[in-house]
Amino acid sequence: MSGSPKEKLHSEEHATESATENERELYLRDGRKLVIADNDKLVEIRSPSGMLELRIKLTEEGPVLQMESIRMQLKATESVEITAKHVEIKAEESVDVVAENNDVRVVGKKIHLN
Repeated sequence: MSGSPKEKLHSEEHATESATENERELYLRDGRKLVIADNDKLVEIRSPSGMLELRIKLTEEGPVLQMESIRMQLKATESVEITAKHVEIKAEESVDVVAENNDVRVVGKKIHLN
């Protein structure tokens, strides 16, 4: 098949496309739906039941990424780095920090453990 990847996506037999005035939808083979809306500033992937799985919203400040899933994994061969003004981790049951070499460091001026 020659042509751009965009052409390939639209030419797949199992994909169907529908459009409204401000929203375009592409139905994928596994039942998921790709939605492009708000003048191409919002891209979503929805599950077959319609639940949001991934949203990318393009704002003036930059892209905003939102994911909702049963499980989320990040894997890297070297490192994972988070840089932000504020990082918050919330868990309903527990938070585990596991280091293979038993080396866990907390660097900062204030540590509050309740």
